[in-house]
Amino acid sequence: MDKYEHILKGDGIAFDRLYRKYHPLVYNFRKKYYLKDFDKEDWLQEGRIIFYRSLEKYEETYSVSIGKFFKSNFENHIRSLVRKQCAVKRTVDVQSISLDQKMESQGESFFDYASVEAADALEQMIIREKLEELPQILSPFERTTFQEFMNGKEIGEIAKATASREVTVRSAYDRAKKKLKSIIYD
Repeated sequence: MDKYEHILKGDGIAFDRLYRKYHPLVYNFRKKYYLKDFDKEDWLQEGRIIFYRSLEKYEETYSVSIGKFFKSNFENHIRSLVRKQCAVKRTVDVQSISLDQKMESQGESFFDYASVEAADALEQMIIREKLEELPQILSPFERTTFQEFMNGKEIGEIAKATASREVTVRSAYDRAKKKLKSIIYD
């Protein structure tokens, strides 16, 4: 550590000069591993952080050079980041639910998801515009059935209120759902 003590005490120029010797190593790992949303500057910044930490932990009694020590630490760090990204992907897949499940569990609040989700503004605007088409596409009976169902009424209740058979109401609801899906996924 004595060898790099002046760098650890704040000699930024010496740190940059030494770190630049190891840029090729960072670029090699960039080619070897893929990290979503990481650009060149992100890789270099991660390299700087791990290089500084390596200098802090390095002891001359180790039987390796600072370069090999940094390489090992950097690769371990990048592998950890890759594992984290893969874990996040799996979590998203496990937590996914179908549109039908979302509509049935949330009722009317389903339509609020566009403002709650972390989608970008353009995507939200497109979804809202598409949902505005729904009343024009649905027949009056489908619109009434769908609206009542979204308000929390059961198919049987809607059938009684509209003096219709449950099969007819279920069919209208299913058609409305199908039309909604076609609008959203069009």
